[in-house]
Amino acid sequence: MLNMDRIHAVENMAFTILGEIADDVEKMEAVAHLTAVAKFSFLLASRRSLNPELAYISGILHDLYAFTHYRREHALHGSILASGVLKSLNIFTQQEIDVVVSAIKHHSDKKKEHDPMDEVLKDADVMDHFLSDPFQSPSMKDYPRFRKLKNELEILLA
Repeated sequence: MLNMDRIHAVENMAFTILGEIADDVEKMEAVAHLTAVAKFSFLLASRRSLNPELAYISGILHDLYAFTHYRREHALHGSILASGVLKSLNIFTQQEIDVVVSAIKHHSDKKKEHDPMDEVLKDADVMDHFLSDPFQSPSMKDYPRFRKLKNELEILLA
């Protein structure tokens, strides 16, 4: 069952953290990417019979560290940040936190296959990168994942 109160609590925390970004354009790009990946994650998790709420939350938090700190090893550092955010809200079980943290920790490793929820976040990230600029081909590292996702969703693009 979808709990919108928990989703809104996470969004509020994420958007408060994004408030640290001084440049308004950068802040808008961060919000756009995080919300798009969250929505794509929700869609893919629903399609794959996984928990869409945790998928959405993973998407909202997945690049929070990259936008507010730096990109190097952002998946690992982002998973630690996400764990702290979710624990501080005191509305998630440890098992739910572990699912979200795992997805975020592995989302940059697009070549390796991990747990199903990890794969949802990776695919949603690839989908947003492509749809942000559909006239540019996906990167070489993302292309195999993009082709598989395109076939799954029966998308007739690129």
